[in-house]
Amino acid sequence: MVLQHILDIPPLTRVIVISSVILSYATYVQYLKPSNLYLNYKLAFSDQFQPWRALTSILYFGDLDLITVLRLFFFQSISSSLELHTFRGFANYLYYLMLNFITITLIGLWLNEHSLTEYFVEALMYVWGRQNQERPLLFMFVIPIKAQYMVWFFIFLNIISGRSIQSNLIGALIGHTYYYLAYVVPKLPRFQGLQLLTTPKFLMNICRNFERQNEL
Repeated sequence: MVLQHILDIPPLTRVIVISSVILSYATYVQYLKPSNLYLNYKLAFSDQFQPWRALTSILYFGDLDLITVLRLFFFQSISSSLELHTFRGFANYLYYLMLNFITITLIGLWLNEHSLTEYFVEALMYVWGRQNQERPLLFMFVIPIKAQYMVWFFIFLNIISGRSIQSNLIGALIGHTYYYLAYVVPKLPRFQGLQLLTTPKFLMNICRNFERQNEL
């Protein structure tokens, strides 16, 4: 039953979730330290050249506990929805994720932020909320909230709990920038349907060939 649920998750979301679980488990059993996963310019690109930190700083959701499990379930839900219904296609969602990874990594280096998971989740949640505005959700299985307000609800929670809202705001800004360029700009008369963020053809071809080989 668990295996079937995992197999039902769309491929890119499945890779992210499994990778995140593996990283959390590795720190839980002390095979890795969280400090081995966080973004640091000198360690990642200069002194020791550990470029994977740019990826693990986004994929590491934290210690393997109930909060992390709930966060991963929530991420899996919104990411699956984006992959299946908003971007519809392996290449389209892969390109969207790549844009997010690059943007968030550059911002993380600029701000000297070590953990970028919140930025990533907030960016995806913003786009998902705009695409599913009236969809109702139950926060903690109790509080009903419409999808379009989830980003602002989490910002409110952080404010009343005294936590920083920097990652929430910047993540929302990244999501809004993508949404505006991808969905609003093409509808403006002056741009006449200009598509600024269309998936490159070479990536479409690579993914198409990859899918064909897997079918053989």
